[in-house]
Amino acid sequence: MGLLSKDSACDNVHMSYRPLPLACYCGEVPDRILEVGFTSDRHMVIHFWCSSCNRVLFVSKTLAECGMLCPQPDEGPHSFDHSLEDSQFLQSIGIVDDVV
Repeated sequence: MGLLSKDSACDNVHMSYRPLPLACYCGEVPDRILEVGFTSDRHMVIHFWCSSCNRVLFVSKTLAECGMLCPQPDEGPHSFDHSLEDSQFLQSIGIVDDVV
């Protein structure tokens, strides 16, 4: 899927999102998610473990339900100037920009 490729990296990019609320039947929030995947009938499935009551749980959402949970798009494009941070990083590793 290329989730870890450099083409889809999300570091230092503004992205609004809405957390997906996950809870066990006992009311506890999972400590960790074990897997996230998709079914052949276009559902997203989240597999997690409740350490409080020792249950293995699966939550399934259709892609339409996922779309309804998405936040509204941000207004207008955001432009970020990372030149100061880039310059500081380069200086920290001993590279000095001599261009004036």
